[in-house]
Amino acid sequence: MPKTRFVKDIKEGEPVRDLFLVGAKALLTSNTGKPYLTLQLRDRTGQLEGRVWDRAEEIGKRFDRDDVVEASGTAIAYQGRIQLKVHDVRREEAGAKDLSEFLPVTKKGIDPLWKTMQGYIAEVRDEDLARLLSAVFPDPPETDVARRFRQAPGGKTMHHDYIGGLLEHTVSVAGICRLLAGHYEGVNADLLLAGALLHDVGKVHELSYEGAFDYTDEGRLLGHLYMGAEFVDRTCASLPDFPRELTVLLKHMVLSHHGELEYGSPKRPKTLEGILLHHVENMDAKVTAVNDAIADLREGARWTDYQRMFERYLFSGKFDKQVLRG
Repeated sequence: MPKTRFVKDIKEGEPVRDLFLVGAKALLTSNTGKPYLTLQLRDRTGQLEGRVWDRAEEIGKRFDRDDVVEASGTAIAYQGRIQLKVHDVRREEAGAKDLSEFLPVTKKGIDPLWKTMQGYIAEVRDEDLARLLSAVFPDPPETDVARRFRQAPGGKTMHHDYIGGLLEHTVSVAGICRLLAGHYEGVNADLLLAGALLHDVGKVHELSYEGAFDYTDEGRLLGHLYMGAEFVDRTCASLPDFPRELTVLLKHMVLSHHGELEYGSPKRPKTLEGILLHHVENMDAKVTAVNDAIADLREGARWTDYQRMFERYLFSGKFDKQVLRG
């Protein structure tokens, strides 16, 4: 069965029967003691919540999280959102599916972003940093890390949570750092650019993205800052005569880019390049999160849903003209 309907096109009251990726699944019990199934059904245009109220236990045994399923039901409005009242779910057995139909992908294009990043690498004049970056991000991308870096999301849910999101975020951070290196005195431009390109490299193994986005066991236990610093250390050590002081400065930037201990950085930034990287990385993540939240507004809404990253609701900038006239 080919996929024909996407989440963004589903309207209240419509019957639905199509393919979705199961992003989450839980069997719960209602206040009356009756079991029901909650689902997160997603495709490349978004996700919607599903509820199975009848035969929940039987239907729940047919499929698992990360399966592509055929779900049928009725679209209803619940708390201002479209939700699917699910009548039936069956695992799609007709061979492997192209997950690009079911996972969101960067709108900026993976190949154009990769080309931009290669252009940044070509600008690095420091020979040691240039050969490090070429080893990590070879073109064509022949290593496992480079291939995964092109595909990885920037996060599970908080920002850049789509295929190619890590690459998009990294290119954006690197581009801003290039501008700042020419604006402020005393900045080591090559070091700042190298740190920008490497700061989130640990995410290639912190996150899993072969199905619904989640954390790997190693990612949950160690986190991408430690994993990234460890990767940088190993890679630098593999390059003949790579200066130890550059290794230490790069590892410091990776470990400190979240800025504060309470935000997961084992060290706070203590170099000019580290401080700049922290603020740029934080700004890019937050600006993208704001834009994504506003793009996801319900029709006619001016305020977003509560945003956990900001611990507040966000305003779209569109006023109620009736109220203004009053």
